Amino acid sequence: MEIKPIGHRYTIVPLDNGRYRAVMILSEHDNFDDAIGAMLEAMDKETDVIMKREIEELRKQGIKAVLFKEAIKDMTPEQRERFLEERNRKFINPLLDMNIEMLEHKRRRLKIKRVK
Repeated sequence: MEIKPIGHRYTIVPLDNGRYRAVMILSEHDNFDDAIGAMLEAMDKETDVIMKREIEELRKQGIKAVLFKEAIKDMTPEQRERFLEERNRKFINPLLDMNIEMLEHKRRRLKIKRVK
């Protein structure tokens, strides 16, 4: 999918709550599927730019960092599987557990008890 820039074109999008958004148009397409594809591609590129900027900031601080895609690109399927399992064990699962614990704490704290 190729994004075809149409210059600096902007428009106003009315919202249901009486407010408005000023937006920049990425490109124009003949059908909905092409427009969705262009939007997703633009979001992906924007994410890559943001991540590269953050990695450069970390490197300036002396922290060795690489993009996830770069880290796994030369791995064999077995190495990739072990890497993902270790990443989940060290980083993802603790974050998920912490989120669940915080939600449980909030649920208990907000529980309304009947007054007699």
